[in-house]
Parts: sequence; structure tokens; C-alpha cells
Amino acid sequence: MIKDRLLSFVRDALERYSKENGASSEPNVFLVDIKGGASAKKVEVLADTDTGISISQCMSITRWLRNAFELNEEIRDLIGDEYELTVSSPGIGEPIKHVRQYIRHTGHLLRLQYNDDENASHEVSGRLLRAEVLEVARPFIVLEPVKAGKGRKQGGLEPVRLELSRIKRAVVEVEF
Repeated sequence: MIKDRLLSFVRDALERYSKENGASSEPNVFLVDIKGGASAKKVEVLADTDTGISISQCMSITRWLRNAFELNEEIRDLIGDEYELTVSSPGIGEPIKHVRQYIRHTGHLLRLQYNDDENASHEVSGRLLRAEVLEVARPFIVLEPVKAGKGRKQGGLEPVRLELSRIKRAVVEVEF
């Protein structure tokens, strides 16, 4: 309940931040997740944009959220007066939690766990070719699978279309 209230407040605050900063060249910011909160004394906000979030944006959002927290008595009651607030992007290896993150990671290598039509579990690694996740009835991605092993050679494998509802976990893989 407490985390849900904090999530809702931060999501709304980030929408207001994006609207007020919309005239600038910054893309709209969205909430990915919150770690910590109430008794933790540390609130870590994971935020992103469709093109990636900069350090200066994170600093600006931190100031914005700190002011929003200070002006809201309910939030101050939830997190207390002595808290540490950080805003950052989700790190490599963190699971994708927001549909818009697929847009940001188009062209990147992902590792997915998903269920097929018979509800059998599968895992695949591949390059994200396309993400149709906004303004469609059934959001989906198109992934070009890569062969496992050293060097991960591509080729010969047909792209796979996966509806987001079938994806159980997606993680961006580091490429060397």
C-alpha cells in the first residue's frame, strides 16, 4: 500500500515534470520503478526516456521530486523527514519493467523468457528489431534470435514476433 501510493505520486510528478519541461529538447520522462521508501530512509527512483536519460536530467528530476515531496504532507508522512532521494536510470542487467523501455532498447541484444501458445516456457537471446508497444491493441516486439556461444553469430534464424503479454522477463545483455 505504501509503495503503491509512493509509485502513484512519483509517476504523477514525473508526468508534471515532463509537461513543464516539454518545451525544451528533453524527451518525456517515465517511471520504471521505485526502490526503498517508507522505513528504508532511502528512495531510489528509476526513470527513463525513449532515448535514454542523462545525468543532468536525473539531477533536475531529483530537485523536482524533492520539492514535490516537501509540498505533500501525505508523502512526507510516508517517507519521513530524513530520507535520501536518488534518481537514476535502470542499469544493465536490470529486467525491463515498463513497456516504453522496449522502444529505448531497439537495436540492442535482449535475453527473454516467454511462454508460447501452449504455455510452455522458452528462453531466447536476440536483437530487438522493432517495438510496437504504444497505441496498439496487442503490444509486441520483433526479435532477431542469435545463436548461443562465443561471438554469437547471427544469420539463418527468422525474426520472432512476441506479444508483450507472453514475455515473463526481458533483460538487456551487455555486448562486447
